[in-house]
Amino acid sequence: MMTETTLADLDEAIFLFTFPPILSSFKIHGEGEGMRVQLEIPESEMGQALKMLQWRGIVLEAKIRPEPDSR
Repeated sequence: MMTETTLADLDEAIFLFTFPPILSSFKIHGEGEGMRVQLEIPESEMGQALKMLQWRGIVLEAKIRPEPDSR
């Protein structure tokens, strides 16, 4: 059964991820330009995460919080 895609579905991506256990998952720029973060996204979450491809080159807002079951 197909479901109808709404504008709200396209305007956000909600998925679970972790930070990889490597030192380079957080890269802080030395010239005050900010930082880069690498995400580890399981295959089960890729449908939502792939939505980010449509937003390349634009500023995004992020709200990140721990998943309740992982504490």
